[in-house]
Amino acid sequence: MSLLARHQHRARVVRAGFTLAELLLTLTLTVGVFAAAIPFFTMQLRQLQQDIGRSDALQTARFAQNTVDRELRNIGIGVQPMDPTQGIPRNQPKIVQAHAFAVTFNTDLVATDTGDVEAVYVDPNVASNLTIAMDIGAPVTLPYSSKTYPDFTYRKGDRSMSLAETVSYWVQTDSSAPSGSNLYVLWRRVNDGPASVVATEILIPSGQPFFKYQRVMANGVIDSIPTSSLPVYWDQTASIADSIRAIAISVSGVFNGHDLQHKAKSFVRTVNSQTAPANIGLSQRGSCGDIPLSPGAPVVALVNVGGVNRYQMTWTASADEASGEQDVERYVVFRHVVGQPWGEPLDQIGKSNSPSYMWEDFDINPGVTYEYGVSAQDCSPANSSMRTSAAITH
Repeated sequence: MSLLARHQHRARVVRAGFTLAELLLTLTLTVGVFAAAIPFFTMQLRQLQQDIGRSDALQTARFAQNTVDRELRNIGIGVQPMDPTQGIPRNQPKIVQAHAFAVTFNTDLVATDTGDVEAVYVDPNVASNLTIAMDIGAPVTLPYSSKTYPDFTYRKGDRSMSLAETVSYWVQTDSSAPSGSNLYVLWRRVNDGPASVVATEILIPSGQPFFKYQRVMANGVIDSIPTSSLPVYWDQTASIADSIRAIAISVSGVFNGHDLQHKAKSFVRTVNSQTAPANIGLSQRGSCGDIPLSPGAPVVALVNVGGVNRYQMTWTASADEASGEQDVERYVVFRHVVGQPWGEPLDQIGKSNSPSYMWEDFDINPGVTYEYGVSAQDCSPANSSMRTSAAITH
């Protein structure tokens, strides 16, 4: 066999591959990479789980706080004033119960249709008995109390049921949580309906109230109500329930997870808020449905002050402002050019309990004949019949 032939034969039997040393080196590098990567990714996963835990705790706290705050803002909508002729000697209370761990109030929160114009929400699926005031024949026991409510069946002036239902929020120890964990469940109930869970995993440290209250003092200063002075009820002698102006809540959400060393750890996030119900402190009117009595007929005269001409209109107050129904809130002023229809109100003057009122019109044109009118407006708002002036031309 020639030399060339022997070389070609060896070339055909050579096999490509790795030596044992190369394989050992590759395996060592691979193991080293995985040894470094696995702890890194494990730590990243635990960090992600911690972030999820913090977010979950915060979302629990925010949801509970937002739910309570949203309804506290509407306290007092649709509550009815006293009506001794119907055997109701007191106003329907706005705040029924102010407790360190519970709050109960009245508001027109929901209706089944748009016929209830004061309702905050419309839900055609809600039970009708949960959209009106409760009947005294079916009272409920208030949370953390042996007291029952209502004390009267509160009605409107036409003897129909008040549309302001009774809403309760309270926290109660979580029976499924370990003893001493200070975990609570937030509950909600409307009228005598079933109680529903709003949020769980709420942490309340020992000795800390869930609800705090502020009231207006006799001198007009807003001050906190000490927890030791709670609870406050609507029917207490010299009750301060009507003087409450703000309700504060502190909600701490909890998520039980693990730290970076995979040891058990609880993540706590707290949300604090203070709600000032817009309707508390407003007077309750009983006769806004009746059209107020008209004011006196206006008298208009051309006057010049400092070289500026204006029409000055005066009129006497409505008999329903300082006496009678006492529900006049303002006076509405009208003006039109004689021969043309009356348009929208030109201005309005808030009541001041004065026997007479004066209003001036600077936007006048020479040679144009005007006629002025004025109506009393109550809190409905409803206008009295218009009283008009004599025509006047500048």
